[in-house]
Amino acid sequence: MFNISLFLEKFSKNIQSVEIYKKQILDIIEKYTQIKISPKEIEIKNYIIYLKTSPAILNKIFIYKNKILEEIIQSIPNLKIVDIR
Repeated sequence: MFNISLFLEKFSKNIQSVEIYKKQILDIIEKYTQIKISPKEIEIKNYIIYLKTSPAILNKIFIYKNKILEEIIQSIPNLKIVDIR
């Protein structure tokens, strides 16, 4: 018999880990830019972080892009990120 709760539990764990990664990424961005971004404004897809925020905030983040990427790679080894857009 197929147990749906076990099947759905896999997705639940994946969603929780993505939320934890988002929180860590937002903390790193805030560390370098002193800008708070909502978790709703960040999406991780195909090893790329997509930010959905104002152009002024994006410009400040892109100034520190290399430092932010380096810290993400060092502090979150389970998450592979290659770019921020």
